[in-house]
Amino acid sequence: MSDSPVNRLLGGGERDPGCEACFEVLDAFAEAVLRGEDADRLFPEVASHLAGCAACREDTEGLLAALRADLRPQEPR
Repeated sequence: MSDSPVNRLLGGGERDPGCEACFEVLDAFAEAVLRGEDADRLFPEVASHLAGCAACREDTEGLLAALRADLRPQEPR
C-alpha cells in the first residue's frame, strides 16, 4: 500500500472494486501479507481500494493485528 498523500486522496490509479468486493477477498489478502508475500501485487484492486478508503484500511489493520496476535506462541499456564 502506498502511503503517499496523493494516493490516499485520489487512489492509486487502479480500478477500485468498492468496499463489498474488497471485503470478499480480505481474508486472502491478509493471509498473503502474513506469509510475507507482495499482497499489493497479488491483489492490486484491493490495494487500490485500501489506499483510498480509510474505513477498510482500518478494518484491514485490525484484522492483521488480530491474526498476528493469534499466531504468537501461547505462554504455558
